[in-house]
Amino acid sequence: MKNGEEAEGQYSVWERSTRRSAWSFAFVSAAGIALLAVALRPPETPWWTMMPLPVAGAWGVYQVMTGKIRRRRACLARPFPPEWEAVLQREVVFFRALDPDEQSRFRRELQVFLGEKRITGIGTEVDTTTLVLAGASAIIPIFGFPEWEWDQISEVLIYPSRFNEDFSFDEGEGRHTLGMVGTGPMNRVMILVEPDLLAGFRNPNDKRNVGVHEFAHLVDKSDGHVDGLPGVGLDRQAIGPWVELVRRKMAEIESGDSDIDRYALTNEAEFFAVASEYFFERPGVMQRKHPELYTMLERVFRQDFRARLVSFTAQRRRTTQKIGRNSRCPCGSGRKYKKCCLRKASG
Repeated sequence: MKNGEEAEGQYSVWERSTRRSAWSFAFVSAAGIALLAVALRPPETPWWTMMPLPVAGAWGVYQVMTGKIRRRRACLARPFPPEWEAVLQREVVFFRALDPDEQSRFRRELQVFLGEKRITGIGTEVDTTTLVLAGASAIIPIFGFPEWEWDQISEVLIYPSRFNEDFSFDEGEGRHTLGMVGTGPMNRVMILVEPDLLAGFRNPNDKRNVGVHEFAHLVDKSDGHVDGLPGVGLDRQAIGPWVELVRRKMAEIESGDSDIDRYALTNEAEFFAVASEYFFERPGVMQRKHPELYTMLERVFRQDFRARLVSFTAQRRRTTQKIGRNSRCPCGSGRKYKKCCLRKASG
């Protein structure tokens, strides 16, 4: 099945909703234009001669409001870049642990995200690996929501090193921040530090992934607030147990009886993001050491790692095995890695 045909089913709900909204707005616009045209027409001009104006206006409104559908379809009609595939196979344990159908959906969602959002290097050039890992960071936490739309973000800024509260990464004090979701003038913008983004995928044992961490904040923000109470996955009855669970887990961290990173003590929002990193990096360990938290995060993200835990563990171990320059390229081209996607990824 071709990419465009696959995507038609995946995005049908979103497309239908978009088209319905477009037709509704077009109808209202047409009615307004018609009333205005009739009211302002010269007295000797028959009212019905004004009707082409609202029709043309409605069609124009519809075309503008459905432009994103056509752009997305065009994006998905293009072949998936083999150099992107090489990065996924080499760096992204989550992707490799998926079954073939799920991998196809992951590729499509990655194409959409990278086709519609800007990934901009600040003081650094964004290479293929960084581009794909920034996109993968967005797809992983929302993979349980096939119709998810990343409306909360328009651009990801890639910094060359950690930065301070003034967003400066020049030599100086306070350069400790490795990622953030912008607010105020920086709304709809995310900052990720390139070395930390890469390290998050290349060390699958440390329960840390800054890309997943920051996009988990945006999942949390789906109800309009970054407060550790995600607006998806938790129904009203689950909020109380979640708040109590977070309180108990933070107390365990405070007393030194937990392997959850102490940065989770910052506040409830950071607890959620840190726990999300743990959940996606080491689900088997979390299930064993924190079963209640694991079960709650399964509900939040609508992702059942139990079904793919064996595959996930095997793929995590494989990450430590480097792909040699003379190895067969993981993109499936049959060529040596150094003559195929290594060259493309570093180009």
